[in-house]
Amino acid sequence: MNESGQKKIFLKSEADQWFDRNKELYDSQEEKDDRIIQILKSIELLPQKVLEIGCSNGNRLALIRTVFQAECWGIDPSSKAISEGKKRFPEIALQVGTADILSFQDATFDTIIFGFCLYLCDRKDLFKIAYEADRCLKNEGTLIIQDFLPTFPYKNKYSHLSGLYSYKMDYSKMFSWNPVYSEVANIVYSHSGFKDRDIPNEKIATIVLRKNRQYAYPEEPYNF
Repeated sequence: MNESGQKKIFLKSEADQWFDRNKELYDSQEEKDDRIIQILKSIELLPQKVLEIGCSNGNRLALIRTVFQAECWGIDPSSKAISEGKKRFPEIALQVGTADILSFQDATFDTIIFGFCLYLCDRKDLFKIAYEADRCLKNEGTLIIQDFLPTFPYKNKYSHLSGLYSYKMDYSKMFSWNPVYSEVANIVYSHSGFKDRDIPNEKIATIVLRKNRQYAYPEEPYNF
């Protein structure tokens, strides 16, 4: 298969099927179970304007809104997930969309979350995805990536639909090459918690990056 067709295949059917398979898990999730919320609390961040990319039906955003009194937006490729979310959480601005095209003004959000979605994105879209997230994130904002974290990049055949792949890599590197971004938290675990976090196929992380232009390029630091 031409790997650039990954997005097309996913949007055609798998986006809604993914939501159907995982809906019960999302619906049962509480504040204490959500790793992103717990990390935000542990590093004492108070998000005010939040965008989650790969938000499903918006359940995590509803929790974030309650915990932090934040304004929340979400995009997801599943029209079924967004339709349900608009009914359940009318106070959250949800829309069907993908990470490579964000319909928001520059510097709109102080917090952007990639909610376990980058592993399914087209490889040719990664530069566009990074650009769009950086464009929409305010300076001194927070970027959170929850995704696979293998020792080196590789791909597996996607178990739920022929023709798709799960691409596993450290997605924080899409941003951390730029000195504007620095890592402030990196929690490694697995699908089943922390006990299997050394298994390559199971290794997942929630990584928090901060964006700050002020300290990115100090002028003549060695000019004594």
